[in-house]
Amino acid sequence: MSKIFMPELSAEERKRILEENCDSREATKYLKQLTPDELDQRREQVTDNAIQLGELEEEKKEAMAEFKSKIDPLVKQNKFILREIKTRQSEVSGILYHMANHEEGMMETYDESGEMIASRRLRPEEKQQKLFSISKTAN
Repeated sequence: MSKIFMPELSAEERKRILEENCDSREATKYLKQLTPDELDQRREQVTDNAIQLGELEEEKKEAMAEFKSKIDPLVKQNKFILREIKTRQSEVSGILYHMANHEEGMMETYDESGEMIASRRLRPEEKQQKLFSISKTAN
């Protein structure tokens, strides 16, 4: 028994008879067996697609590397700026001058423009030695 309905007819005639004699029609998607030629075509298409995908992936990798080289400096700069915002301080390069204030017992730190940057208590080795030592004499 043939799998084709009325194989002796042409494709157009077969379709006309099917339409005239069917109980109902339905437009839907269904699965159909592929012929060996159709399978070979699909295999060739898969091979062509794989080659093209490989080339496109390589282009994508190069483009991503280019974007990364543009993005990374901005990300690094934002981290630095956010740290400054969080600490409310910026990192500056320059010379600092430490001045001992013996009257208040503090070590004061100034920048090149004379602005006080920080202060702390004098360490014992930084304190001024007494000008006059009182000698113990027994009378």
